[in-house]
Amino acid sequence: MAVLRPGEHPKASGARPPLPALPRCPGLRGYVQLHRAMRELRFRHAADALRAPEPAPAHDAVFGTLPKATTDDGFRVLDGLWFPGRGGIWHRVDLPYVRRARGRWLSSSDPRADSAAAVVDTLETLVRDDAQGLRRLVLWEVCCLLRDGGERPGESDAVALGVHRGEAGLLASAVAAGFPATGPARHAAETLNDVWPGVRLREAERLVARLPRASEYADGPDDHRLVALVDGIRARSAEVGRLTADGAAAEATGALRHAARAWLGALRLARDDPAAQTGLLRVAALLADDPRTPTDAAVTAVPDDRAVRLSWCAPARRGGVTYRVLRFPDGAPELAVEIAAGEPRPASVDPDAPVGRPVRYAVVPLHQGRDRDRIAGVPRVTPPVLLTPVVTELRCTLVPGGLRLRWRPDPAAAEVRVTRSGTGADTGGWGESSLVRVPCEHDRVLDAPLAPGTYTYEVRCGYRDPDGDLVWSRGVTVTARAEQWPSPVEELSVRRHADGERVTIAWRPPERGDGLLLPWTTAPVAPGTDVSDVVGGVDRIPATAVGAESHAELTPEPEQRLRVTAVSVLGGRAVSGPSLVIEHPAAIRELRVRRVGADRAELRFDWPEPAVLVCAAWTDGRRGGERRVARSAHRAGLPVELSVSADECVITVTPLPRPDAVSIDPGPARATLPAAPLPPPPPAPPPPSLWGTWWRRWRRWWA
Repeated sequence: MAVLRPGEHPKASGARPPLPALPRCPGLRGYVQLHRAMRELRFRHAADALRAPEPAPAHDAVFGTLPKATTDDGFRVLDGLWFPGRGGIWHRVDLPYVRRARGRWLSSSDPRADSAAAVVDTLETLVRDDAQGLRRLVLWEVCCLLRDGGERPGESDAVALGVHRGEAGLLASAVAAGFPATGPARHAAETLNDVWPGVRLREAERLVARLPRASEYADGPDDHRLVALVDGIRARSAEVGRLTADGAAAEATGALRHAARAWLGALRLARDDPAAQTGLLRVAALLADDPRTPTDAAVTAVPDDRAVRLSWCAPARRGGVTYRVLRFPDGAPELAVEIAAGEPRPASVDPDAPVGRPVRYAVVPLHQGRDRDRIAGVPRVTPPVLLTPVVTELRCTLVPGGLRLRWRPDPAAAEVRVTRSGTGADTGGWGESSLVRVPCEHDRVLDAPLAPGTYTYEVRCGYRDPDGDLVWSRGVTVTARAEQWPSPVEELSVRRHADGERVTIAWRPPERGDGLLLPWTTAPVAPGTDVSDVVGGVDRIPATAVGAESHAELTPEPEQRLRVTAVSVLGGRAVSGPSLVIEHPAAIRELRVRRVGADRAELRFDWPEPAVLVCAAWTDGRRGGERRVARSAHRAGLPVELSVSADECVITVTPLPRPDAVSIDPGPARATLPAAPLPPPPPAPPPPSLWGTWWRRWRRWWA
């Protein structure tokens, strides 16, 4: 069928009327939030929100209630937004109509009244800005509902949404002809007004590229409002391209200030253009390195441990300016990241500055108020800042033979270097002004042996730069004095006497200092440990010198364990040497054994302190076995069980010394276990009864 042309009557020509032009975007900023709010209020579209409940009639009316309106056949939306009224009169939805709808919602008893009135407030703002805004909004929403209901919506679907039957068929046909389905194209149309007009040019261009295509039916007109938006975006993009070219050309010729103005103009028009921001930061860094740049335009950057503190001079026109702070690697402004937005004062702190890599900071001034997204001037850029945190908690401790240093390095440190300078009495060829590197671990070093004297240590941290080289921090120093220490006793030897109760301990005197033998009641220490604080409160064991050795004789008491340690003393310093443990277990008493089965025996005895193990063995002359019993198991109160033979056995219980101890053997305890009794003979069979005898005879007779 032919399409109706201007000047032709549809009934006379037989041509179909043209399909209506549908909007390609809702044309409303904040549409997504408004759409969500209407769905929460169970409004299908904005027309439902505008049809507020009528006020309740007065009960004392003189002539009763007024006549009701005729049957509501729906609203019209193709030529403006119209609602039916009394007497068949159509009411155009304009600003007064919207205000009356808001008043009806506020006077309504509907629980949605307040929220619905807030939605109508938004619609009032829309119709105030654009007389056709409500028609566009309602038409967009109805088209979305029709399109989401199926591939080929019909007239009945449009009528079900509240559209008048006179327009429902044309509207459904237009939607079926090419309205976009749910997806990126529709989302771009619904969010374009949130981005444009604005300064996010590149994001607006990305949304335009995803917009729905024009109508697919013949002679379909385009959306004039969307065309105006796209034309504005393209004009802005052309202007940004011109300014970008001017900035690049001026930068190439060395006209840095002219280049900065051009890049600044481009970034003001397109805040989300990475090329414009990169160009502006690159030129601003060159201006910061220019010696002709005024000092009041510089930004001061002070490294402080893991943070960088920034400060700068506020411009003469201080009011209405905030600051945005960016950080980027030196020579790579395209990698800039924002560390502070909307700083009100001319100062900022970067708490997460990278270490070992030179970076720059750019301070971008921004206007406040309605133009808060507008850049107020060329950014100020710092010189390269290199953050190399030093070690913390550096401390030095005097230890036998030298000094021990500890510190806390930064987690990002790849290497730690320690150097030493000293004034020792015997520096071994170093010299007073010499500097020696000391091999160290990542957080400590033991510098020994070390000649007595005063030493200064410097600790530095190394960090990897982008090229993999080490960048060193400034040094942290500590000064300490190494003292003369005695040499530890090298070895202790012990010999048991023939009486089995005495032992003799011998040692050679140390190279430096006097050797002593002390009873050791505290926790054991490794040889070479500083025990200067312990020696003064312990009585030494008497010793005699026999030739080149010293001897001490001890008689350990039964049921005791004694630890002795050799200590070397020189002046007020003492160093521990080797240790010995001497045990004299008590004899095993009250040994009792009894057989509890042909192959099991039970033992009970008093524990021989201070032994920790005993060995219970048995033998019958041909076979034997043993079992080790721990003191903890014996203290539980349970008897010791042995698997034995049925013959007579000899039970031997012997205390076992510790592996690292010298033991005075008290001798084993023995007991005899009798043989198991023979089993009783089997019982004799019972005598036969008289009845059984006659029964057996009778069976033999019949057989």
